[in-house]
Amino acid sequence: MDLSSLHWLRSVSSFQRSIVFASSILLVACAVKPTQPVDIPSPQVIPTEKELPEDKPALPLSSELVYDILTAEIAGQRGEIGIAADLYNNAANLVDSPAVAARATQIANFTRNQSRINRALKRWIEVDPTDADIYIMQVPFLLLKGDYDGIIKDVDTALALAPEQSQLYLARVSETLIELAQPEQALSVLEQLKAYKDNDPEAIFAYARMAAFYKHYDSALVHVDKVLKEQATREDALILKAEILQRMGKGTSAIALLKKPATNKDASENMRFSYAKVLGENNKTAEARTIFSQLNSDFPENEEVIFALGLIAIQEQDGKQAKRYFSQLIALGDSGKQAAYFMGLAEEISQNNEAAMIWFASVPADSQRFQAAQSSYVNLLADSGQMNKARLHLKLLRTEQPSKALQYYLFEAAFLRERDQDQAAFDLYNEALKQFPGQTELLYGRAMVAEPLNYLSVLEADLRAILEKEPNNSHALNALGYTLTDRTDRHQEALALINKAVELKPNDAYYLDSLAWVHYHLGHLEQAELLMKQAVAIQADPEFLAHLGEILWQQGKYTEAKKAWNDGLKKDGNNKLILNTMSRFGL
Repeated sequence: MDLSSLHWLRSVSSFQRSIVFASSILLVACAVKPTQPVDIPSPQVIPTEKELPEDKPALPLSSELVYDILTAEIAGQRGEIGIAADLYNNAANLVDSPAVAARATQIANFTRNQSRINRALKRWIEVDPTDADIYIMQVPFLLLKGDYDGIIKDVDTALALAPEQSQLYLARVSETLIELAQPEQALSVLEQLKAYKDNDPEAIFAYARMAAFYKHYDSALVHVDKVLKEQATREDALILKAEILQRMGKGTSAIALLKKPATNKDASENMRFSYAKVLGENNKTAEARTIFSQLNSDFPENEEVIFALGLIAIQEQDGKQAKRYFSQLIALGDSGKQAAYFMGLAEEISQNNEAAMIWFASVPADSQRFQAAQSSYVNLLADSGQMNKARLHLKLLRTEQPSKALQYYLFEAAFLRERDQDQAAFDLYNEALKQFPGQTELLYGRAMVAEPLNYLSVLEADLRAILEKEPNNSHALNALGYTLTDRTDRHQEALALINKAVELKPNDAYYLDSLAWVHYHLGHLEQAELLMKQAVAIQADPEFLAHLGEILWQQGKYTEAKKAWNDGLKKDGNNKLILNTMSRFGL
């Protein structure tokens, strides 16, 4: 059962739980593009004064200071964030107050203006150099400047000032690095921290989480084992190790690792959830459902648990149960914005296609399931004979989301081809190429649909246009070479193209099939047989078996040829290429 959408970062990383800090990173990232429109946050987003550190002794309240602070607060309530930030900057420079400097920095963050944020941070650190938070807040700005030495220095300083905050600070720094740095740079920063060099468990654990996030599973496992050697019962480390083992294909070991701590009477909600998730991912659905159901009883408002139970019901094709759980999720607010999509799937399972389409159409555009919902919606329209409406919907999507127009063109063309509407797909590619002239994916797509339409000159022109820009595009090399040998007598030209594709990707079964096929047309039957068997050994595709059977038949190896074709028909009993090939040879 696929439970991969159940929060991989739940255990691999606590990065995304640092909501306030993560939002400041996004603000910083936007600040480097000042020409972009700025969304003014609603007044309630601005931190209240109660969140600020208290000053002792009390502020020396000059008239200018009072004016700046009060006017800034009023400006902030009106949504005039830039004015509020500038006034607070004035106030911060009038008095050596950590509270005022902190608030000036908080409000400057909302302006998405890097110079405002930099000056606010600079002033804050001047008046309160012992506040560890400031050093951590400076990390995104240093990262944008490429000052990795500065990052390491500031993080070391923060961890020295507030060692009790090391887990939170390291999570925040990791989030920043993931957002703004390349993987090797991010890992290198953690490796150079004093805490990491001193084998501090929190630093080692932060490295393990980041390595796991980047799919460096061997390294992640070594580091999490270091932590568990010192802290054998540490829950987040056990969960992380289980997730890593699962991703490495060691599901049995992952289950064994979590079984005892998860079935302990004092097991936490997170441990039980993680154990159930691993069970589900290893197709132990009944056991997973039992634990998720217990969690649902104990924590009826836990959306992830409800989501998991809904996924299990979908997996088991139980539309009624799935609707029950996803309805609960919607009633709780559906913070993940996924329930409508799965309600659509549940209705589809229950063969309520009209209801399913309504749900798919209601999936919000900012949901991670939006594209999948559009695919399901247009396919249901087409299945019900409303092809024109399906295409109109896709056209509207291109108009409403011009930044994704290319993606929708490609989707619609594939959608048309799946429904044997090759000419319509070809016409759509022509339309798309007027908007995106020379775009590689569109050229390749038009070439592929041109072949069954016998527009071979278009196919060749498009593939050569790709190769002119990308001479090592192996897909174009192979496609052109295969077509030339299969549909024309230009076999030597085809051989050169396919040989180059195979040089680029020597173990690609499709390229080996093409190379075998060109040798077959050149009369090199033994070489063709050898290459085709290599392709079949890598991937026993029915088309490859059709070709292998033909090559064997032409050598008089009739029994072997029939076996190859029969093997292909076992995989696809209606395969046209195999059936047509056999028919040509009187079978």
